[in-house]
Amino acid sequence: MSAFAVDPVFTTTQAIWFAALLTFAVAVQAVFSPKRRAIMGGLKFALASAVVAAPGLAGVTLVRGAYRLGYLEEGRGFWEANLRSVVWMSGAIFAGQMAVRYLPPMAWLSRDLRTAGRAVWSERLGRWMGSAR
Repeated sequence: MSAFAVDPVFTTTQAIWFAALLTFAVAVQAVFSPKRRAIMGGLKFALASAVVAAPGLAGVTLVRGAYRLGYLEEGRGFWEANLRSVVWMSGAIFAGQMAVRYLPPMAWLSRDLRTAGRAVWSERLGRWMGSAR
């Protein structure tokens, strides 16, 4: 007997999708945020982007998929399995985001990413408002 309501079923397909989506998210950040990347440095920027994107992607691909499959194998219907897995997904995303925001070293990386974003936007707004430095 498990401590959980159902035993999650993790597959390699879920891990592949998680890795692919995380890689895509970091690549999009790197392409569309050149100023942040220049402020932070390429490696630190990529690592911070991955840390910030990971909880949401892991919740959707890994946790929700595993619990949905677990409920389906238990004999639940399609809609019930999907709705019950949303609860696990939401909890995992919430816990992951709290960890990224408040636990070192992830908190340091997300703070540095926020600070770089703030610097970029203050420079940009200053330029738009005519008070560029």
